[in-house]
Amino acid sequence: MDIKRDNGFGLAKQALWIWIAATLLASLVLWGWLFSSIAVSVDAWQLWVRYTARLSFFLFLASYIAAPLYELTKHGLIASLRRNRRNAGISFAIAHIIHLYALIAYLYISGEPTDMVTIIVGGGAYVVMFAMLASSNDAAIRRLGAVNWRRLHKFGAHYLAFVFVFTYTSGYLAGYGKPLILILLGWVAILLRIFVMIKTRGGTEK
Repeated sequence: MDIKRDNGFGLAKQALWIWIAATLLASLVLWGWLFSSIAVSVDAWQLWVRYTARLSFFLFLASYIAAPLYELTKHGLIASLRRNRRNAGISFAIAHIIHLYALIAYLYISGEPTDMVTIIVGGGAYVVMFAMLASSNDAAIRRLGAVNWRRLHKFGAHYLAFVFVFTYTSGYLAGYGKPLILILLGWVAILLRIFVMIKTRGGTEK
């Protein structure tokens, strides 16, 4: 089965390593900035968790809104983002794996307990993310079939969006200082996807 590139699902291989390199560089810069400007402590590890989560969130948003935003604007820059959205998704996964390492290290150092809701919801997000990452190649599309592949990635994208919004919203309401702008961006992204889906009559997000 040939994988068509005009639907935005194709992997822009020539740019993949640029995306990955930029993600790793940003993570390294965050690490260097935090642990050189702040004494190595539980607080430094907590900030490392926070900022790695934000980096992965913005990479996720780039992948999540590329198709619906292109449907609304048809802008050249958005078309480029749409062509690279699988690259953005792979980069998000890499950034979120780094975030997982930071989170585990922080929980170990701080001794802070983790509630069951966080384990189930957050753990489910990583299961979904790894499934999407493992299938982010043409061979997986051929094995799964285009329809099943789209179902997996559509469900995974919406679930990850829910987890981000749920985490930021619950943290904000609990007084943990979650920035309101992140909550708004998450909800706008979800509503944008819903709006375009309705606009295209449950259509196929090209």
